[in-house]
Amino acid sequence: MLWKAGLALLLVSTSGQTLGQSLNTSAPVSDLCAELNRTAMTQIANGKLKEAELALTAFLTSGADQARPACAGLVLSNMAAFLSISGRSEDGARLAEQSVQILEKIYSPNDRALLYPLQILASTSFELGMMGKAREAFKRMQSIRSQRPEDRALVYGIAAVLSEAEGRLPEAEANYLAALQEWRKARRGETAEAGAILDGLGSLYMKEHRLSEARQALDRALAILSNAKDAVSMDRIKLLHVRGVLQAREDHWRGAEESLHDALTMADREPSMDPFALRALLNNYAAVLRKNHHGREARSIEARAAAIQVDPTAAAIVDITELLPKAKPVKK
Repeated sequence: MLWKAGLALLLVSTSGQTLGQSLNTSAPVSDLCAELNRTAMTQIANGKLKEAELALTAFLTSGADQARPACAGLVLSNMAAFLSISGRSEDGARLAEQSVQILEKIYSPNDRALLYPLQILASTSFELGMMGKAREAFKRMQSIRSQRPEDRALVYGIAAVLSEAEGRLPEAEANYLAALQEWRKARRGETAEAGAILDGLGSLYMKEHRLSEARQALDRALAILSNAKDAVSMDRIKLLHVRGVLQAREDHWRGAEESLHDALTMADREPSMDPFALRALLNNYAAVLRKNHHGREARSIEARAAAIQVDPTAAAIVDITELLPKAKPVKK
């Protein structure tokens, strides 16, 4: 698969002091906001999205001060990020849009408070194949003055993904490299965000048949994501999938089988996994199993893939089975 750059995680600190500074409000309200954030994140981590949304509604209706909707918008952004990296793009997009709708009533259109929810909205819309909405969110991101390198990294990351999807590969490469440079300027060159950018860059190089450069980018991404404290399972699943396809392109079939097996093992532990992503992973794994003469296992994996119903319009994530080396038909 060719994956988008990763999402920024936990955009709002759970620290009351930091939230107070972000909201420019009093300590009691910021303490309530910090507690709301902790509660909501714990609930969605335990699969209780409805309960988290009800808690947000109760918080909003329990007071009339402006700090409450500002807090709710930021917490919604956090929730959207968590759901998105957990493979729940539809829920992530919905909450990100709600976050933007709340925050744009409080802040000016070019306030950086809108940058993170817009980035999540652009990313999730892209994953869902909603390119118009993704471009619209990205255009709004560009209108926000980015003074911090991590802010610029988010803009470059989305620019890279969109330009790659539109076939402008040299421009996509330049944007990936710019995003990586900005993460390093922010002293976050060893974080999941930088690892995701390298993953995207490696995928791009594979498209351009620059396999040596792809291997270097993916090896670096693997080193980062193996140690980054902010990396999550989905980051590693995506990387192992792309790495497995690269190994197949290089005729390293045993290594490809191992990488894709590990990716699928991790994917099967996820409570929710994007069906399009899972089907592509299964198809690629089955192709590698057949190449390694494991026909029985391949048929089982193919049956799993065939049983997955996906929206054919959700083509932002590309099935890269066609990028595998062409093999002669194998008799069943």
